[in-house]
Amino acid sequence: MTHEIRYMRILFLIQRRMGTNGWCHSEQGEPSLGVNELSFHASATGPMRTKPMEHVQLKPGKVPPEILTRIVFKNLGASDSDVIIGPEIGQDASVIRIGDKDLIASTDPITGSIEDVGWLAVHINANDIATFGVRPRWFLASILLPDGSTSKDLERIMLQIDEAARSLGIAVVGGHTEITEAVSHPIIVGIMHGLTKHGKYVTSSGAQPGDAIIMTKTAAIEGTSILATECSSYLHGKVPDDVLYQAQQMRFQISVVAEGIAAFETGYVTAMHDPTEGGVFGGIHEICDASNVGCKINHDMIPIHPVTSKICDALEVDVYSLISSGTMLLTCSHSKVDEVIDAITRSGVDATVIGKTINDPARRLLIKDSQSSLLPRPETDALWTGLKHK
Repeated sequence: MTHEIRYMRILFLIQRRMGTNGWCHSEQGEPSLGVNELSFHASATGPMRTKPMEHVQLKPGKVPPEILTRIVFKNLGASDSDVIIGPEIGQDASVIRIGDKDLIASTDPITGSIEDVGWLAVHINANDIATFGVRPRWFLASILLPDGSTSKDLERIMLQIDEAARSLGIAVVGGHTEITEAVSHPIIVGIMHGLTKHGKYVTSSGAQPGDAIIMTKTAAIEGTSILATECSSYLHGKVPDDVLYQAQQMRFQISVVAEGIAAFETGYVTAMHDPTEGGVFGGIHEICDASNVGCKINHDMIPIHPVTSKICDALEVDVYSLISSGTMLLTCSHSKVDEVIDAITRSGVDATVIGKTINDPARRLLIKDSQSSLLPRPETDALWTGLKHK
């Protein structure tokens, strides 16, 4: 067998194994074989490996979807038939079948806050479970503290975890604590679990073209609280003291468990999503990614608290791309909007229709002053810009 024939057979086998998604496009627009991030060429001794595909420097915040797809989602270990929903763009948690039940499992780190790190770790992870319409029940935390930390520092964090968990009826069932020179401030990586009857949940991927997009509370709740707390010295004198205090107290609005459960129990919700890093705009894109739909968003209908506006103005950050835990994005048929909003309102939470989904996933439009433009997709969270003023 000649080297050329052997080489062509290898290429054929690789293509057949990879399927139609095995090809990607290079920077020049020409197709290159996406195998283990390497390209191949023929030589006198058969296929030879050339240099790896060029990588890019990543910005603070979430890893971009194309990098997740190209690198992370290609390296997920063994397949398991009990994994109903695994890693996907725009999904808040995974679903694992356990007998006649489904375990909803999620993990999130807290990296941008110091003062409220324990409180946030519980609520942010609980929110991911609530987006499935499931009550969060079990929490684990890996707590990494910098060199020089004291037992008092650990106690403060654990008191926050305990308070937040008790407020939601969540049991803290395990974790890990460590002092390490690898971090400069406390980092908590949380894991949250919830349990439900098989198939009794909603995901972020069920939105249908023509659905109403509903947003609860106001934009950038978590970001407002973090920035007001971590940048308080800088903000003193730039915003009134009562504004700073109100912004810090927005930490108590971060949970979306109540509205998530209430909305799901109507039976009319087609998708739910918790917009975290990347803010409201990022969250809208994620629900469109997961559901393979486009959208039309009415800019003027996105609710923003006056306190949030003042904090964002003082720090020159974009409110629409500022981390927005505390807000829930959900979709339902236009004919069921009143029932869903009524249920959310009865849970003590405001809700507003901010737009609708459309059929074409490539069309994601922002309507402002009767003019339409592409809905911006944040490359990084505005939080990191604001935290430069710490």
